[in-house]
Amino acid sequence: MLLKRSNEQGLEPVVQLAVTPLCDAFGRSGIGGRNENQDSFDGATVGDSVILTVCDGMGGMNGGQTASSLATNEIVGYLRSLPAEKLDGEALREAIRRANDAIYRCAAATPALRGMGTTATIAVFTPHKAYVAHVGDSRIYQLRKGRKHFRTFDHSKVFDMVSNGLMTEEQARQSNFSNIITRALGIWPNVEPAIAELPYRKGDRFLLCSDGIWNGEPEPEMLKLFTENAGQPKAEAEQLTLYMNALGYERGAQHDNLTVIVAEMKQDSKEQPGFLEGLKQQFAQLSLPWKKKK
Repeated sequence: MLLKRSNEQGLEPVVQLAVTPLCDAFGRSGIGGRNENQDSFDGATVGDSVILTVCDGMGGMNGGQTASSLATNEIVGYLRSLPAEKLDGEALREAIRRANDAIYRCAAATPALRGMGTTATIAVFTPHKAYVAHVGDSRIYQLRKGRKHFRTFDHSKVFDMVSNGLMTEEQARQSNFSNIITRALGIWPNVEPAIAELPYRKGDRFLLCSDGIWNGEPEPEMLKLFTENAGQPKAEAEQLTLYMNALGYERGAQHDNLTVIVAEMKQDSKEQPGFLEGLKQQFAQLSLPWKKKK
């Protein structure tokens, strides 16, 4: 892909997180125009399964950095301690519970860190299916042939308004309140993640990212960056961060930390939906942002 924008300033090297028969995964982070990078990411393998996570911290005096690092370490540490057959949606729920508890206890014990928190996204790929979970406004995308097949729905004030039909997703992206999230790890004693089980096909790409990635451009424009590098997740992670970083510097260097993991599946999941169930899932994803709450 030939980018019109490219800027390496403040970007860390691309990291290989997994190269397995199931998928290849690479991640990259950058400080953007901020004083510190409060994003964290990591990955691990357990047998034939792959674990990936991205967390975006919040809180001054190193609070955000501490929260996201704690979350990443707790999530990956717990999940990689499990036997492969135990990696499922309930394991993700427990990983988030442990991370939330660790951050909450650390903040309570350290006055300077009180109020710190973090978003969290987790993807676990097993040979049978993918399990994904999120809290906050960091996102997980599943792309198929360059098109959005699945995407998490932000836990944020503006996306509550989108859900109620009060604004469009693009209006939400540009809103002055777009950074107000309604769920985060470490703020309250308990937090409820959104969890989904997803079948996948060979060639599907999963994107885990902080809002420094997805909030830089309208979603269709951001996803166009994935149309020419199929089979090259390392190049995609590199090019997307280069582009978004350059865009931020062009706009005054006030842009947020930016972190992305790109994973490309190398085989079909063993579990696949039937035809009608597949249509139902696709319709639910297409209609979700405009669905009114009862």
